[in-house]
Amino acid sequence: MKLINDVMATRLLFFIMAFYVGLWTIRIPTIKDQINTDYFGIGLIMAIFAIGSIIAMIFANKIIKLTSCKVVILYTSILQALLWLPAPFVPSLQIFMILAFFFGLSYGSFEISYNLYASNLEKRKKKSMMSGFHAFWSLGVLLGSIATSLFLEWNISLLNNVIVYVIILLPLNIFIVLKLENDQLENKNNKTNIFFIWPLIIFVLSFIAMMHALTEGSVDAWGALYMRDFIKVEGFLIGLATVSFNIFMVIGRLSGDWFRDKIGVYNLLTILFLLSILSLYVLFSYDNIIAALIGFALLGIGSSAVVPIAYSLAGKVEGIDSGAAIAIVSIAVYGTFMGAPASLGIIANIYGVNSIFLPILIIFLIVLPILFASKKNFK
Repeated sequence: MKLINDVMATRLLFFIMAFYVGLWTIRIPTIKDQINTDYFGIGLIMAIFAIGSIIAMIFANKIIKLTSCKVVILYTSILQALLWLPAPFVPSLQIFMILAFFFGLSYGSFEISYNLYASNLEKRKKKSMMSGFHAFWSLGVLLGSIATSLFLEWNISLLNNVIVYVIILLPLNIFIVLKLENDQLENKNNKTNIFFIWPLIIFVLSFIAMMHALTEGSVDAWGALYMRDFIKVEGFLIGLATVSFNIFMVIGRLSGDWFRDKIGVYNLLTILFLLSILSLYVLFSYDNIIAALIGFALLGIGSSAVVPIAYSLAGKVEGIDSGAAIAIVSIAVYGTFMGAPASLGIIANIYGVNSIFLPILIIFLIVLPILFASKKNFK
């Protein structure tokens, strides 16, 4: 029996790549000060990253067909690690936006390839596994956030922080990718690109994934700034938003596959939507650290299993190549980031960083009836 099989290798891959996300989320205030920008500038960085991701996602499935998931995962994961090395030296918003675009190109291809590999693995094993895979992603963000918060508390520079992570994670990442199995062949008659008339279920999955990616993205982009500028904490405490969110995200995702099989997809999605609505209200309304931790914890649970469910179901839609279906959902998610971060940055500049949660709350309240009306699509 192999020490690291394809399931464990997939979990570890999710974990390693998410560790860098933990670095980003905690170091956003550092980077904001380094490039001398405001909330709108941070929003622009996220938007440019999303544009790069979407461009890559449009072509990702074709590239995967010409090579393999394993090859695309290998090269894009290496590139993402290396792109971190110039980040501490970037002096301006404009240059960081260029760097963010290349991050997006790399990440978009990686996003499709690793979710496609996970979806195919789930089908081979004939059981729900996607939420569990994404649990390791959240665990990576969590531990990456904690480690980076400690680096921040100890006044370790962004440059040294990046160097330590790349030296440790890059070789480990290459080793893990080489443990992945070969791709699963799909029906050649399936639609292999994203340009066709989508079935209703693809629209619904894209829509709900957009909503919960928006909440997860709000923590990644604004959580540390929310804690520093609204809750008024310093050092290690700045990272507690991301830590609280991801602890409960991990719990939700580790149990998500079990709950999905026990109570059904629709019931689970409804519970998660309601928890998200409650958490957004708390984060917008209260300015103390206890309320913040509770709000981010509830948001972590509420956001936990939605995107994994969307990817899992998309990868099983008949007549559509799994890579194409997953690309559609991913493009919908990252399309949200093309406009949302900059718009939320304007709101944060005018009304305060806590105000970014109000429009997200309103959107959730509008979308909730749509979820109710879509019950028959989740079986």
